[in-house]
Amino acid sequence: MQLQEKPHDAVVAAGEAAGAESDGKLHTHGLYRLGFNYGHMIYRFRWVVIALWAVGLAVSLPFAAQLTSKLTGGGYSINNSESVGVSNTLVDRLHAPPSTLLVAFHSDDTAVTDPAYEGQVNTIAAKFRDYPHVTDVSIAVPDDNSHTTYIAVNFDKTSDYVEQQIPDITNMLPSGPAAGPAKVYLTGSPAIYAEFTSITQHDAERAEMFALPVALLVLLIVFGSLLAALTPLTLALVAVPVAMAVIYPIAAHNEMSVFVLNVATIVGLGISIDYSLFMTRRFREELGSGRSVRDAVAWTVSTAGEAILFSGLTVMIGFAGMLLIGMQFMTSIGLGGMCVVGAAVLAALTLLPALLSVLGHRVNALRVPLIGKLVARRSHEIAANGEQRGFWHGWALAVMRRPILIIIGVCALLVVLGWPILSISIGTPTSSSLPKSASARTGIELINAQFPNTNEDPVYIIATTPDGSSMLTEGNLAKLDSLSHWLAGRAHVASVTSLTMLPQMASAGGQAIPTQQLIALYSSGAYAQNPALAQVVGSTTDKDITLITLNTNAPVDSAEGKALIDDLRGHYGEGAEGLTMQVGGFQAISLDFNRYLYGNFPKSIAFILGATFILLLLMFRSILLPLKAVVMNVLSVCAAYGVLVFIFQQGHFDTQLGFTSNGFIDSTVPILLFCILFGLSMDYEVFLLSRIREEWLRTHNNRYAVARGLEKTGGVITNAALLFIIVAGSFIFTGIVIMKETGLGMTLAVLIDATIIRTLLVPATMRLLGRWNWWLPGRKLPVEQPAPVEQPPQQLAEQPV
Repeated sequence: MQLQEKPHDAVVAAGEAAGAESDGKLHTHGLYRLGFNYGHMIYRFRWVVIALWAVGLAVSLPFAAQLTSKLTGGGYSINNSESVGVSNTLVDRLHAPPSTLLVAFHSDDTAVTDPAYEGQVNTIAAKFRDYPHVTDVSIAVPDDNSHTTYIAVNFDKTSDYVEQQIPDITNMLPSGPAAGPAKVYLTGSPAIYAEFTSITQHDAERAEMFALPVALLVLLIVFGSLLAALTPLTLALVAVPVAMAVIYPIAAHNEMSVFVLNVATIVGLGISIDYSLFMTRRFREELGSGRSVRDAVAWTVSTAGEAILFSGLTVMIGFAGMLLIGMQFMTSIGLGGMCVVGAAVLAALTLLPALLSVLGHRVNALRVPLIGKLVARRSHEIAANGEQRGFWHGWALAVMRRPILIIIGVCALLVVLGWPILSISIGTPTSSSLPKSASARTGIELINAQFPNTNEDPVYIIATTPDGSSMLTEGNLAKLDSLSHWLAGRAHVASVTSLTMLPQMASAGGQAIPTQQLIALYSSGAYAQNPALAQVVGSTTDKDITLITLNTNAPVDSAEGKALIDDLRGHYGEGAEGLTMQVGGFQAISLDFNRYLYGNFPKSIAFILGATFILLLLMFRSILLPLKAVVMNVLSVCAAYGVLVFIFQQGHFDTQLGFTSNGFIDSTVPILLFCILFGLSMDYEVFLLSRIREEWLRTHNNRYAVARGLEKTGGVITNAALLFIIVAGSFIFTGIVIMKETGLGMTLAVLIDATIIRTLLVPATMRLLGRWNWWLPGRKLPVEQPAPVEQPPQQLAEQPV
């Protein structure tokens, strides 16, 4: 297909001829040649590509809009753990309800004994008794002067099912002054997870509404042109819905966390804008050097497109590492993140080049008054004086004059930032992760304040006879009594309740029933004549198993609580006399959950580090550059960890950021951030190193290549980082603590990487390594050449073809 030349194409041809010699070195390399030919193909079929994306977007929008209905707030359980096994036994054999919804009532000026208050509580209790799958409704009995009470509603369905019914249940409850004097709050696990889902969706929408206009403003300042500024946002607004549509069928057949929405928004918008900014800037640079639109697209794809491809793959490697954790919460975010990044990369390598092919020189059209003139003037100065004389070129040369001092100073700063990580404490999130204004959090706090026993988090122990015989034999009951007394003597155990230790059960004379009398009643079957004892046996014992309940004074996730669980599991044989036992309850569930997570985390780290190293090895054809990039990434992630501990664990800036410190970091956040941040932090280093390598292949002068690479990418990477920080930073002020931690972690990692790492550590280390940057075993070490003397672009254009 022959293109009709415009009147200025003679100048374009002259400019291309002048740069042909240097570009010819790049054109001989396989990936550049492949990318160049691919760019020509995209240019030829540009309208077909745009049409296909338009159809894909139209098909995707309905599915993307319904994605929230397929997401849940849970996904934190480890199905094969001992503690989950205890929970399953309680449901399957001891008939504990699979899920319980709590309905809290509170009035500031009306007591629970007021007839209107009682009538309101009884009315709502009656409604729940008629609700599908409700097995029991019980009303708490508070003090007469209390202003707070609650209803416990047991379901024969799982918490996920009840969570989906929360909107219907909310509509069922009477509202308004006529409903009664008390305010009503739905709480308990199903309501808490439902509120996580609704707040997460609202936060994602609010963050988008904030980030997109601010990003557009920054892009207008960067480009000075409305069309150029709209191009990155167009890519983001296409890639994210398409990615969500791809996630929809996965969520329809697998449990996926609602936090996929936040990750899709942060990562999808952030990297889509970054990639399109990087490519649009390169396209304008190629046009400014005198290339035709067709060749400008081809060179943009072969250079910037290669960096985007490898950058996207590094981010996807991080998300793939989550799949090795083996927990549904992590798996769902890993799959969702891979879909989002894949869609962004695909759009950047197909849709964006097609749009640029259509726009051509019109990408600079619709200039913004004043800003457009300033950008045009800057472009003219670059063309007249040579860009190598700019700020970033001078900065790189200054850094490379004192590389050792720079490296020591930067490493010291990163160590200071990361120092708090040595005191990191992890824990399991509770309702305190919700905003203080959340209804589910308010409800559970009211209940816990009025009924302290609801906040005790007891340890549940299932004791089992070794031979399958009934627990209600005299011999087995004696063993159970021995075990109960042994448990009562353990550190941090406040009380024990079992068949033989019933502190709340009294005889007719008001005294506790003696143990031997209890054993005689159980073993003879006479307990059935005592309704209270019959209820105890029915709710705690089934054939060869029985339930022992321990109340402790050790807080959940505390060192004392963890030590207690380990002590019970490791030494129960001392008092069990042949009985076996399993330990459960929230204390044990949290411990098992965290140990499972961090038991698999090393596998994820090894995969991410190894796969990233191999990928960068293939891209840069060097051993030291990938190794250096991996080490620097680890440093930046550790620095981000340290700041998170300082803020969220130690409680600094809690008022400004609107959260309540629990004294620990959500146990999923360090893993989540490492997997996400390792790829995101690598983003800008890939962009920088790809341009440095491009200049190295052209000149074989390391010092010049570093300075020229930083000069060519300094502005665009700074702008891209600023835009990503705007998107990620908008989540710092959302309502969910885990998203505050994730948003701040991403913001810090990108900020550290785009400033300290890229502008200081990279040029300093590359100056020290010299030509060894480009060493690959089995290949001859390149010989460094003198730095080229470049002529200003306008002189090149005037040379004869």
